[in-house]
Formats: sequence, C-alpha cells, structure tokens
Amino acid sequence: MIRAAALYIGVVGAAMLIVRIGGGGAWPAWIAFAAGAIGVTAITAALLAPRLRHLHQATMAAESLAAGAFDARVPGTDDEFAPLASALNAAGAAIAATVDALRQERAQLESLLNASSDATVAIDRSGAVVYLNDAAKQMFAGAGDQSVGRPFIEVVRDHDLNELLVAAAQRGERSVRVVAYGQAQRWLQATAVHIDDAGSWAALAVFHDLTEVRRLEGMRRDFISNVSHELRTPLAGIRAAAETLQEGAIDDRPAAIEFMGHIQREVDRMTQLVEELLELSRIESGAAPLHFAPLDASMLVVDTVKRFARQAERAGLSLTAEAHDGVLAIIGDGERLERALGNFVANALKFTPAGGGITVKAAADDGYVAISVTDTGIGIEPEPRARVFERFYKADRGRGDGGTGLGLAIVKHIVLAHEGNVSVESRPGHGSTFTMRLPRR
Repeated sequence: MIRAAALYIGVVGAAMLIVRIGGGGAWPAWIAFAAGAIGVTAITAALLAPRLRHLHQATMAAESLAAGAFDARVPGTDDEFAPLASALNAAGAAIAATVDALRQERAQLESLLNASSDATVAIDRSGAVVYLNDAAKQMFAGAGDQSVGRPFIEVVRDHDLNELLVAAAQRGERSVRVVAYGQAQRWLQATAVHIDDAGSWAALAVFHDLTEVRRLEGMRRDFISNVSHELRTPLAGIRAAAETLQEGAIDDRPAAIEFMGHIQREVDRMTQLVEELLELSRIESGAAPLHFAPLDASMLVVDTVKRFARQAERAGLSLTAEAHDGVLAIIGDGERLERALGNFVANALKFTPAGGGITVKAAADDGYVAISVTDTGIGIEPEPRARVFERFYKADRGRGDGGTGLGLAIVKHIVLAHEGNVSVESRPGHGSTFTMRLPRR
C-alpha cells in the first residue's frame, strides 16, 4: 500500500510538471517544479523500497549468524539480491552443521574420558584447572564440580603432582612418575604432557591407580614366600630322616619304623598343603563347580557336631549344637559348606584348652542364616584377628600346630562363592566366635 501511494504521488507530481512545461497549467513555475521533484523522488523510493528491504533482511541475517543464531535465514528474492540471500542461507546451514558436528565430537570425547577409570586433568599455563573427568573428581579429595578455574594445587593437595603438571605446562617437560598420594598412600602413576595450539589447555595429565596392582604383587611375593616356608619344613624333616636311615638306622628296626613314620607324616602334611592350595585356587578362579541344592542350616550344624563329637571328647571339651526349631532353608553346596563349618570347629578344638566348651549355632539373621562357632579358648589378639582369613597366615601361638594356614582362607572363599560373608569376634583369653552368614532362600 505504501509503495502504491508513493507511485500515485509520483505520477501526480510528474503530471503537474509536464502540464506546466506544456503551458497548459495555471500553477506557478516553482510549484510545478517542486511537485515534479517530489514525484520523481517518490517514484525512485517506490522502486528502491523492495531492494532496501532485502538488503536490511540480509544485514539482519548476517548479524544473527555473527551472534551465534545459526538458524537465521534470508527470505528468497527474485531480484539482484537473490545470490546474496542464497549465499547467506548456505553459510548459515554450513556453520550450523559444523557446530553440530563439533558438539557431537565434544560429547563423544567427554564420554570417552569419563568412561576411563584413569583420572584425567588439564591445566592452563598459570596452573589453573580447565578440565577434569569424573575419575579425577573421585580420586582427588579437593576435586568437585567447582574445580574448574581453581589452582591445581588446591584440587590435588600434593606438591609432587602439582610440580609435575606445572612443569609440563610452563616448561614443556614430558614426564612419567610414580607417586604415593594422600594419607592412604595410594600409588599413582602420573603421566604429564605439554599441549600446543589447544587454546587454554597447556598441559594434560593422566593418573593411573597402581594401588591394587602393588597389593597383588605383595600378595604374590608373600604367597611364594609362604609356600616356600611351608614346603621347606616337611622337606627338611624328610631329608633328615632319609639321611639317618642311610647312615645305618635302617638296620635298627625300631628306629627305622620310627623314621619311616616321620617321613609318612611329613608326606601327608605336604599332600594336605598341595590339596588345599589346589582347592583354594579352583574356588578363587571359579573353576571348582558348586553343586547348589536346598539345605537346612540346622541339620548342617547338628551333623557337624556329631562328626566332631568323638574328637571333642578325647580333647576333654564339651561340643554342643544350638539349632533353630524350624527349617533354616539355604541354597548351597552341601559338601563345601560342611568343609567350611568343619574348619571352624577344628580350629576351635585346636585352640581351646581341656575343660572348655564349644557351641555351634544356626539362627536367622535379617535375611541371612548365621552359622557360628563359639569357643572358650585362648582368643586372638586384635592385629592377627584382622588377618586370620588371609592365606598362610598363622597367629604366633599356632605356628607349631602343623597346620597349613589355608583353612580359614578356604572358608572365606567358599562363603563368598555362596554370596555370603565371614567374620570373627574375639577377646584374648576369653574365646572367639567365627561366623559365616549365608543368604536365606
């Protein structure tokens, strides 16, 4: 409508000018010429208005793209601005696609770094944190959602690790170091590298927790040492007996019988050690098949007490069962659970002086069945109490009992294979209570 009005005014003005020039009008000359000028201007404005509007739309679209609104588009035209509109629209679409691809790559990288169990941290040249993944937030006590922007030393609270990363950021030093971190002395392998042309990222460090690896290495060394110790004693006894027989004792029949008996006992001890090692290895690795079946924990207690009754009587001990009145149903491997409970009772018999008592009990315990063996024996000191379920561990008082130190470790792994747990309560001089808790089903 505005364009039509401008054209109307332009035509009227031009007509007035033409009439005056032709001498057919009565208007003064200046009025005719003014009307003509206005008319020409109006016609020019009417003709240029669409082009100016298209130029304004293109300018607005370009400003929107510059501001980050990549969905801005220019309406299509059929004049000389059509190529410009098409170019701006194509640029907007290309920029939007590029930004979406970068956003996807960033999300993928973020997911990849957060999926890693290794802590990853990036800092700028001043030593401030610019990135850390989820593992880093869990590993470092001072880390959290507000860690970005804080000095790395405040996050890690360790001068060795801070110096390692700052050296990479400021001096370009690449280094790998194993550091004992924190009060718990967690062993971390820290790898720090310098980063070029990565914006605010000046250095990146990856921290790999070696604590469990070192613990397993220590267990392996202890295992080899313990096996060597356990085998050395019977082998030395066998060798001494064999040498004695070779030196002439074999002709002395009573002495020969005694030494042969000693050899037999040491061989039996080595056989027990090997069998228990194999059993423990099979249970730990899952290679030993467990034959699960419905069991009554009360009957398991009663049967075990009957099996050890004669042995307890010879040792001058009272052995009693306290079983639940009803059925305490569990699902388990009956043979291995009998062995586990038998190890508890055998230990109680071994460390309870004559005249003492042992009670074997089964009771419901908050969704579990607790099977316990309580004795009035010598008890266990606090330090060895925390380690009694370790392989080859023996309290000093039991070093001369001829055991292998594997019995309680086997019990623990049998119970773990049944999704249960084991525990011990003890007071030195007042006896002990060993308990295994199995899911009630």
